[in-house]
Amino acid sequence: MSLKIKTHHLWKDSSHQHFQQWADHYDRDFLNILLFRPTHDRVLALLRQWKRRGLCRARLLDVGCGTGTLALRCARLPRLVERIEGVDISDNMIANARDKAAMAGLADSINFQVGDAERLPFEDNYFDVVTCCNSFHHYPRQQQAVREMNRVLKNSGRLILIDGSRDNWFGYLIFQVCVVLVEKHVHHCDRRRFARLLERAGFTDIQQNYFGVCPPVIINTARADKS
Repeated sequence: MSLKIKTHHLWKDSSHQHFQQWADHYDRDFLNILLFRPTHDRVLALLRQWKRRGLCRARLLDVGCGTGTLALRCARLPRLVERIEGVDISDNMIANARDKAAMAGLADSINFQVGDAERLPFEDNYFDVVTCCNSFHHYPRQQQAVREMNRVLKNSGRLILIDGSRDNWFGYLIFQVCVVLVEKHVHHCDRRRFARLLERAGFTDIQQNYFGVCPPVIINTARADKS
């Protein structure tokens, strides 16, 4: 086995263990207030905006869905989402997500399953929207993950890819120094790398915006081009 493959497996195993352990207290973590909920608010705002422009009865996939909070919030948007799928590498996260969906009475409209962002368990051209929030830095093969997101989207389907931003000195200190010291096997992209990954995967109409200060966050939106 080559060093590159060994590193890939090491990175993925580290992420799996991290999220398996985090699942028990994930919904109570301070990051929900600091980062996750503000990120989800931005996703919902984009979906409402797209709804006003004609998006309705959409199929939505949330990659790296965690305990399903974003998927559950999307499911409550009236007449926007027809079906939601959520995938996460951690079976503990998925178990919690399924419990939350059942308690909310939404188990029939949301399906959560264990899955790998580099090999999404869905057919080509199936989804209208793919979201990926605050998990992309854990993916060892980021180009492959973005290609998979493009593959499962319909032509002109929309991608929302959000992660911590390292584009200013404060973001670099947080994500490329502090987070790397704590979690080790992570890589936050800068603005240019995100754009290159999306372009190479076949996305067009790429737009990038920032929000937040502590921590700073980048929102990438794009369209799948199957022409």
